[in-house]
Amino acid sequence: MEPMVSICTTTYQHALYIEKALDSFLMQKTNFPFEILVHDDVSTDGTVEILKRYAEKYPDIVKPLFEEENQYSKGVPINETFNFPRARGKYIALCEGDDCWLTEDKLQKQVDYMEAHPDCTFCFTNGIITDVSGQAPDREFVPYYEEEKVFFHGQDHSYELGDMAGLTFVPTASYLFPRAIWERLHEEYSQKMCEHGDLKMRLYFTSEGYGRYLHEFSCLYRQNVSGSAFQVWRKESAEKTARRAATVSEMLDDLNLRTGGKYEAGLQPLKDRYLFVALWNTTEKRPLSRPELRRVYKGLPLKQRLRWRIKRVVPRKLIDFAKRTYFSFLRKEK
Repeated sequence: MEPMVSICTTTYQHALYIEKALDSFLMQKTNFPFEILVHDDVSTDGTVEILKRYAEKYPDIVKPLFEEENQYSKGVPINETFNFPRARGKYIALCEGDDCWLTEDKLQKQVDYMEAHPDCTFCFTNGIITDVSGQAPDREFVPYYEEEKVFFHGQDHSYELGDMAGLTFVPTASYLFPRAIWERLHEEYSQKMCEHGDLKMRLYFTSEGYGRYLHEFSCLYRQNVSGSAFQVWRKESAEKTARRAATVSEMLDDLNLRTGGKYEAGLQPLKDRYLFVALWNTTEKRPLSRPELRRVYKGLPLKQRLRWRIKRVVPRKLIDFAKRTYFSFLRKEK
């Protein structure tokens, strides 16, 4: 029997977490079959051995794919390249190997809604963020930022594209969408690289119909996991951060174009957020000669504009040294 859902998972050095993820998939109580497609990107910490053990125990469900060379470091989008093409389910669900699901009826509730509403093209839930470093208490995932509460309703809700763009982050581990949507979009979708692939996926799929939020805390997102995207981004150069933000801005332009400008008012604030990141980190000699960056700059408070100006002429290492010296002086004075 063909699976109703293909659960797509990516792993890299997830030995501490992958068993919890797989068990959370296998615990799902459904009236339909599902498959678990796992792509491992050359883990060396024992993840591979764990996956092989689960595949041997559940050969009809757990289907791992092992690489000989790391693909993520080459800029290859993993799910889109290796998992989605082999998915057989009517729907695709996502969860990375260092995250997991919390409720045993997560899949059933989402599929029930999608089956009853074929015009829905994307479904997601809330989740819990847990900081593996122990530096912060657990918290709800959505809304990710305080200012986004206006776009969050605390109950089941349908989102059109403009409102969906008001939520900067939602848990990727809650994503469910029809495989047919991916097959229809994938050629256009894959033409340009966007390093925030989960954001691009959520917005593009929503643009094909509408997104449905189910008010459930169905998944766990582990923050500050070694090697995670956020950890990698924190260590990257300012120039690379600016380029990454630019790919999101370009993606939003493309999305606005393909929807005929219908949702421009909703997409613009999100685009401006990434334009600000690009402006703040750019190493261009004359960034304000670009109209969009100049517009974002002019919209900043005076204090922030002055900080940007200072940052442009004073090397970052010198600023960091001055801060350390100043705070060291304060400590000695106490």
